[in-house]
Amino acid sequence: MAIIKTGQGITDIRGGTGGVYFTRDKSGLHCTAKPRRVHQITPAQRKQRNAFIKARSVTKDPRWVSYFIYLALNNIPFPYDAIVTGNPDPDCRGTYELAGTHDGKDYYERKDSAWFIWWWSEVPQWIIGPELGNIEAIYWHRWEESIEGEYIQFLGRGNPIVKLELRPPPADYQIPKL
Repeated sequence: MAIIKTGQGITDIRGGTGGVYFTRDKSGLHCTAKPRRVHQITPAQRKQRNAFIKARSVTKDPRWVSYFIYLALNNIPFPYDAIVTGNPDPDCRGTYELAGTHDGKDYYERKDSAWFIWWWSEVPQWIIGPELGNIEAIYWHRWEESIEGEYIQFLGRGNPIVKLELRPPPADYQIPKL
């Protein structure tokens, strides 16, 4: 912070991103303080700030925030996994990873490739089944636009529940040194 003095006292106080300047009336006895912006935020600083805000909106853990800032700065979407719980028979519970797009929306595949969650646009609904895109193998379905929620029986029994969760950073990810 710099204090700038003139013959009649302090007329300007400046900081890193702004400050205050003072004006005197004609008598010289009264002064008014007005804000002053010294530095403008650069586009790179604005991009970094927006990435930080986006990362902090999903988590407060510093390791996760650092990783999600990296993703946001490189325009990589945050990775979500679909977690299936409930009491389905046959058992399709587990963690499903984003595997690509099908019929205009993301589809998810269980780690052992035995089950898929995919969107069928012809009859708009989410499907859980053992084969991607095969409408003959629909075990459960959901008529809503959102993938999250309870699915209704078709060939299977019970009702699986799907919830999206953020995938954590890789185990070998280290916060960059400053």
